[in-house]
Amino acid sequence: MSNVRMAVVGLGFMGGRWARVVAEHGGTDLAVVSDIRSDVCDDVAHRYGAEAVVDPQEAVTRPDVDGVVVCTPEHLHTDIALAAIGAGKPIAIEKPLAHTVADAEKIRDAAEAAEVPVLVGHILRFEPRYAAVRRAVAAGDIGQVQAVRSERIGLVSDQDILGGRTSIALYYGVHELDLARWYAGDVTEMWAARSSGVVSAAGWDVDDLYSVGLRFASGAHGTAMIGWSLPPRTPGYGMAGFTVIGEHGVLSVSQGDTGYRKVLANGPADDDVYYSPDVHGVMAGAMGLEVDHFIRCVRGETEPLCTAADGTEAVRLALAMEEAAEKGEAVRP
Repeated sequence: MSNVRMAVVGLGFMGGRWARVVAEHGGTDLAVVSDIRSDVCDDVAHRYGAEAVVDPQEAVTRPDVDGVVVCTPEHLHTDIALAAIGAGKPIAIEKPLAHTVADAEKIRDAAEAAEVPVLVGHILRFEPRYAAVRRAVAAGDIGQVQAVRSERIGLVSDQDILGGRTSIALYYGVHELDLARWYAGDVTEMWAARSSGVVSAAGWDVDDLYSVGLRFASGAHGTAMIGWSLPPRTPGYGMAGFTVIGEHGVLSVSQGDTGYRKVLANGPADDDVYYSPDVHGVMAGAMGLEVDHFIRCVRGETEPLCTAADGTEAVRLALAMEEAAEKGEAVRP
């Protein structure tokens, strides 16, 4: 079987990781990379033996490309994704699918009409611990889900990369709310409260923290605490975990407990051993599993684990969280 030829558009934090894993995968060729920053584009192309194409529209519609990875900021996803879909190219698109529900629905509807597979990059679906929870729920191991509880609270220093360009809802909220829906089904009602001041004191005009309440169509209920206001030296990249309580059992993930510790002279160091770890010179972990899954989607061997419809609902719920906090009352997404 010939290698799948891939294009990666947007070469920032996540795009650089996608480019590396695609280049290292034995079943793919990283054919094209694209970024509006020509120096970055040229550097990544040289590193992996790809062709640099500055124009993203050209990159995603080339006839010699089999699949496309979109890693630009979310407000730039729509036109690139629609061009790729129009050219019949399967897409992996980093979360969130889009920055508005309307744009997410455009991508979803175009993909469904053209029957083009779209994988939305909710990487937690590929992290073995979170996937094990889903497997146990689907198998009925704990009976009917009664409640879910989660937290994902990052660091003030997240803004060293983000620079205040996005919101808690779209950066972290889509992760937790996608998992909640994956485990407990459709959400019918949400309420939320939020706080601010810590991150703004560090120079960024964004909120600190949300507390969210959820009610599901199944009758289950849940809570989530989502934010990015912890001190920069907080170990383990912050606080994160998930609990699912069923009629006959409980499932939980404590993300900070990796079983690995690295302490240097100046204090603890956080090495990634789950999401995109370097294992004997190859990027593996959840990132490697996600890329491998997308390649099988491009080959027509499987359907996307997280579809454009799933990605649309994650955006809908994330923005409903903001609406509920703004109104100070429950909303129906």
